[in-house]
Amino acid sequence: MPKINHLAFKKEYSALSLRLTTEAEIFDIKANSTRKGNTVTALWDTGATISAITPAVAQNLSLVPINRVRVNGVNNISLADVVKISIVLTNQIVIQEINVVVCNLITGVDMLIGMDIIQRGDFSISNGNGKTLFSFAIPPFDDKTDHYEKAIMMNK
Repeated sequence: MPKINHLAFKKEYSALSLRLTTEAEIFDIKANSTRKGNTVTALWDTGATISAITPAVAQNLSLVPINRVRVNGVNNISLADVVKISIVLTNQIVIQEINVVVCNLITGVDMLIGMDIIQRGDFSISNGNGKTLFSFAIPPFDDKTDHYEKAIMMNK
């Protein structure tokens, strides 16, 4: 059986955090390998079914829409362009040729990383000792992290 290489990263905040962010690098999939991508601030959002980038990022990379879809936001429903990009996450985790929507995001965020990416790996948040620890690994591990079972064992 071939050995599976897992790529992972972690980010620890010095206090409890309401936002989980990392840097990511976004590339136009048509760009040649010597072209530098855009480094962006990405917000990890388990409530988003699809990942998104801002119009400014799409314009900077001269991305051409391949489709339009309806996007349900917190306060509205709108039509958004769909573009295809490749992403390099922290620790060189590469997501190749993924469709993302182009829409306005909250101030200071250039990209939302949604469940279309999060479901490809294992995503964990821990908040012990007043600090938030966030980690992500691709591909997912066969053994699942089970906080329910851990709680039962700790309470015995």
